[in-house]
Amino acid sequence: MRPLYLTITAAMAALAIGCVEGGSSESELAGDELDQTEQAIGDVGCGTISMSGMAAADGIIRSTLVDQESPDWTYNPGTSCPYQYLVEYTNLPADDPSAALRIKGKLGGDTTFNDITNQTDCERTHLQVGYYVWNTSSSTPTITTYQEDGLWATTQCFGSIVGAMPAADGKFKIRVAARVLYCAFSDGCTVAQRTNLKVGVYPQWF
Repeated sequence: MRPLYLTITAAMAALAIGCVEGGSSESELAGDELDQTEQAIGDVGCGTISMSGMAAADGIIRSTLVDQESPDWTYNPGTSCPYQYLVEYTNLPADDPSAALRIKGKLGGDTTFNDITNQTDCERTHLQVGYYVWNTSSSTPTITTYQEDGLWATTQCFGSIVGAMPAADGKFKIRVAARVLYCAFSDGCTVAQRTNLKVGVYPQWF
């Protein structure tokens, strides 16, 4: 099991910290912008936006396979890729026939869905990931989406999965656009009522 950064009581406090200190960056938007933000996962703009000179709070390019986490909850690269944290991995290893490399999304502080101990926080937490995979330097990236929504089952929280993670080994590069949402009111609340939370990605072989 991955090491925990916080106790479970503190875990959800850390997830909700954007409401306390940073506020919801989405709450400043209105009308059409909110609708566009809600549909951001898998947005083509996240694959075309230039990461050159991008602020560390919004994204980073890595030439080695290491865990990466957003510094805080304020990630917002631009209007073509709103409210997502970008991590681009280059220098990927060659294709391995015995194992497949995946880049997984995670909640901030290495907290997992299983660490959430109450139904309310479980069902209000959502992990969204868009993948942009280049087979060659000149190819157009293939876009794949993956989402985990908190699902409470009797006494435990699980991530209910929609979508799939593409293989990364043997590719030219892969860009991951990740986001964690928490709704402080009720599941299915409007975008204006949601807030971004810290998010991270990490490589794993299967």
